[in-house]
Amino acid sequence: MCNNFRKALGKSLKKIRTEKGLTQESVYFESGISRSHIAMIEVGKRDISVSAQFKISRALGVRFGAIFEFDDIDKFKFDVEELYK
Repeated sequence: MCNNFRKALGKSLKKIRTEKGLTQESVYFESGISRSHIAMIEVGKRDISVSAQFKISRALGVRFGAIFEFDDIDKFKFDVEELYK
């Protein structure tokens, strides 16, 4: 996954969480996704699986795709060279 996209995804997730006044720990209690995993997703150091995204979106009380509303197809291009870094 593109590093810039992963960082933007984490930033979006954190924004939604903080706007709702939730802590990483409260999202953990509702989703079952560990607080440390959530923290690593939020800073762009960890990819998020579809099932984890579903659980987190439900814990946040948002639709599944809301976390991706930042996405811009022209801004985030796939770079095959990134696979070899």
